[in-house]
Amino acid sequence: MGRAKIKRGSTTVDMTPMCDVAFLLLTFFILAAKFKPPAVIKVVTPLSVSNKVAPQKDFLMVTISKDNKVFLDMDPAIKGDVLDELAKERNISFSAQDKQNFINAQFIGVPISQLNQFDALKPEQIKGTDLPGIPVDSTNDELQSWISAAVNAQMGEKLNFLIKGDATSKYSTFSQVIDAFKKNDQYKYDLVTTSEQVPEGSELYKKNIEEQLHGDKKPTQ
Repeated sequence: MGRAKIKRGSTTVDMTPMCDVAFLLLTFFILAAKFKPPAVIKVVTPLSVSNKVAPQKDFLMVTISKDNKVFLDMDPAIKGDVLDELAKERNISFSAQDKQNFINAQFIGVPISQLNQFDALKPEQIKGTDLPGIPVDSTNDELQSWISAAVNAQMGEKLNFLIKGDATSKYSTFSQVIDAFKKNDQYKYDLVTTSEQVPEGSELYKKNIEEQLHGDKKPTQ
């Protein structure tokens, strides 16, 4: 008796529905994505061979522009507490709207007396070259106050301090920033730089090669 033959189905798969779904998802992500606004304060950092990534959490970053103005940025998660502490230390008050504007602001680029007006501005209204920056001179060191407020707001928890300076900024401004940290007994901070390749033949290059060679060797059983 002969065996019944099973009819084989076609192996062709219609990809049209899948393409439709892919394009719909792509359209959704494009429309829903929030693009990062262009940097208001343009800083060209010095080159270094460090490959350490700057922390994105619990950070306070001081930026020094090429015209030696000082700006401040911090983790949005701690901004509200820092403003509350600053108001307490300097005996000033901020409304709920002032606080919300401060949390939404990209950075701090004016003296404390102008903070509310600055925070109320829209991003397109802010021009870095027109901003006075944060005072850091010996007669009015407001950066020291901001650092103090951040340290006290964290109540002993870890706070990552970063300094991002333009390669053409003056050392005197950098020294004033360091003094503001010292006045708050803060001596540990990271410098933000632009990474470059380790020069061939340098001691660091030889060390990296040696570490790679030792890493490739498997321990004998």
